[in-house]
Amino acid sequence: EKESKTPKRVPRVVCVDDDLAIGKTVESTLEAKGYEIKAIQDPLKALTLVFELQPDLILCDLVMPKLDGYEFCGMLRQSKAFRQTPIIMLTGKDGFIDRVRAKMVGSTDYLTKPFGMNELLMLLELYIGPGNLEFCQEESSLNQAIGRNGYR
Repeated sequence: EKESKTPKRVPRVVCVDDDLAIGKTVESTLEAKGYEIKAIQDPLKALTLVFELQPDLILCDLVMPKLDGYEFCGMLRQSKAFRQTPIIMLTGKDGFIDRVRAKMVGSTDYLTKPFGMNELLMLLELYIGPGNLEFCQEESSLNQAIGRNGYR
């Protein structure tokens, strides 16, 4: 198989945030930049889905019902599959103790809300590289065909 025929891989991101507006904004921004993105509002559903989706990077809100970001991150880090996966905490809490606690459960980085999409894109490029812009056109038609509300 020749290298030129192999399509460039599309980085896959999962965003776990109970705030629907944040999930939608992150989804539309990252899709436009060539990332495959799945926003999931329910952290318990997200725990199962990340094992299916095997994302390259996980964005995770800190304050969520049922399971907070610390618990979510800690559980993922116990699994061999997610020991190396970058996990970026998204949060309105910017205290020193929150940052230390996030590090202790294994988060890779920390982004304080409200954050700019450029800040988010810089972190994504740092940890998983740029998106695949060839993917954008295919993905938008695929999403229209199958509907976007698969896992909410």
